[in-house]
Amino acid sequence: MRALFVVAAVALAAFASVDLDFDGDVNLTNADGDFSFRFIGTGTFNLMGYVKLLGWTSLSVDASTASSEAKANGNAMVGLGLLPSTHNPPISILAYGSGTAAVDVSLDSFTDSLISLSPSLDANFAGGVVAMAALDMRECDPDNKTVGNIVLLDTDSLLKCIPHSVEGDEDNLVGYYCSYSPVGTDADVTVTFITSKRAGILEYGNTPVSPRTFEMVIEVSDFPLKDKKNHVRMDFGLLTAKGAGSLEGSATFVHRPGKEDIYVGASKHAVIDGKPGNVDVSFEVGSADMDNFAKGVLNMALGKDFDVQIAHVDFPAGATDFVYDPVVGAGKDIYQAAEGASTIALSALVALVCALLYLF
Repeated sequence: MRALFVVAAVALAAFASVDLDFDGDVNLTNADGDFSFRFIGTGTFNLMGYVKLLGWTSLSVDASTASSEAKANGNAMVGLGLLPSTHNPPISILAYGSGTAAVDVSLDSFTDSLISLSPSLDANFAGGVVAMAALDMRECDPDNKTVGNIVLLDTDSLLKCIPHSVEGDEDNLVGYYCSYSPVGTDADVTVTFITSKRAGILEYGNTPVSPRTFEMVIEVSDFPLKDKKNHVRMDFGLLTAKGAGSLEGSATFVHRPGKEDIYVGASKHAVIDGKPGNVDVSFEVGSADMDNFAKGVLNMALGKDFDVQIAHVDFPAGATDFVYDPVVGAGKDIYQAAEGASTIALSALVALVCALLYLF
């Protein structure tokens, strides 16, 4: 398992500071084959004066040089990450389209269409959208009963989420983040959206990244537990179009005949108190209680009355500091590839030990 066997220099980033670097000792299984797209572009937006987001595009062809035939057979992904505001919790959206119009769509025009709540998304992306919403966190007792307040992950002030951009690995990694303390807790929360031009695993949170995924990373520091026997539970909404998604393991997949699958997933691993560890993830069908603006954006992206799977993520008892990374993506489940990478790293370590034992 990735969280148990990957040996990495992992440390919780300081509040209001995020460092992006790849773990040079490990990579995703079949990274070049399963997770390579040839081009990526990013942009940051300030919407309606209060919603800050990172936009991202990833294409199977270079739109600036591709022939008309290549574009017609090409694929495009557009990702949007909305930082928390007074009108929304952290939200990530992935839209996947095919054909010339999808490949040629600009990040500006796609974003304007979505946020302006225009009548419909580009038809080339219809049916190819998934989303993730980080809803809340709370203290729970050993029986998973809520103790104290439910802490929503939106903000109560426009000044609480000041966005910062960050880059890493010679601009192969681009992130956009903010740090704040949600209403109802003194805990520090940092929300980061990350895009990557190549596949790999980051030191920050052991987060797997690729040009086919859009990562939301949530870091929590100093969560005030009333009892060390209790634990923190975080709730995430895995969002798909009505009737389109199916829960498989810890991800909801949208299978599209003749097209690539898309998915929204909750990891079973995290960095906990500075070390790789496991979390318990359970699911139930539910609803996302959000501001009308956030619901409007999701209705626009997914269609009216979209489906919601609530992922309950339970951290170990007594843990007060952790980094967690849910994902939206296309193709192969990146978490499975990350776990495969751990097996590779472990096999190499076992081989080295065996060789040393043989020599001595």
